Order: sequence, then C-alpha cells, then structure tokens
Amino acid sequence: MASLAFGQVDKIYKHSGEIIEGQIKRVGEFTVEYTYDGEDAIQSLSKYSVNKVFYGKSTRIEDVSDKIEITDDKDWGKVIILEDKSLVAGLKKGDDLKSKTGMINFRTGNGKDERAEKVLKQQAAEVRCPFILLLSDKMTGKSAKKTGSCYKYQ
Repeated sequence: MASLAFGQVDKIYKHSGEIIEGQIKRVGEFTVEYTYDGEDAIQSLSKYSVNKVFYGKSTRIEDVSDKIEITDDKDWGKVIILEDKSLVAGLKKGDDLKSKTGMINFRTGNGKDERAEKVLKQQAAEVRCPFILLLSDKMTGKSAKKTGSCYKYQ
C-alpha cells in the first residue's frame, strides 16, 4: 500500500485496454514479468499483449509492442505465427485452425510449406486473429499439414 501512496507503482498497459498495477521485474525479449503488490509469485505476459510499461519510481515509459490490427481478410499477411506457448500469455484463445496442401500439386517441399502457412494465416484473418500458436507442422512427400490455435487481444 505504501508504494501506491508515493506513486511508485508500476503499470502495464495491455493492447486490450486493461491496466495491470504491480512491480515490473523484467522486460525480456519475449515476455514481461511482474508481481502484484504484496505478492511474491512472478506473473508473465507475452510482449505481444503489452503496449507499454510505466515505471513508477522513475516515471519512465517503455514502449513494448505495436498492436496488430486485422480488419479484414486481406490483412492475412500481418498475422504472426508463434511457436512457443509462453508467447500467447495474456492473449485470448480463439478457434483451432487446420491447413493441408493437396496431394496433387506441382510445388516444391518449401512451396507446400509456404502454402499451408498462408492458408492458416488467411483462416486467422477471417476471424480477426492476429496470432497463431503453431501446434503441429508435418511434411510428407506429397503434402504439408499445419495445425494451430488463433489468439487475439483480450
């Protein structure tokens, strides 16, 4: 409570509009770690869910990430594929997605993989999700299959 009285509480501003107050422990490469006042348990958020942080003691503001806006199906190129579950902490899970290239096509192995990725991103854009957590990525001789879950700001 004393830190609140002196204005030394840190604040995390999420892209969803939520503001979390506590003590920022670390802004890492992929996550923001913090504790709530009066608690020792370290909480973690994906940097993708955080707009900026405010350090109460120094009154410094640090920009963390830009919000990714998916406004229509054409924005599929903005969708980011993530491969680590920690990168979706603080985001809201949406639909599960599946993509598979056809067995009869004239694509190279790399082309099949790129096509499967593009289809996943297009599916995510249709439901306005800027992120996909990749759950499986399989290549066989004649096809590529990817599955994932889409995530959006809470």
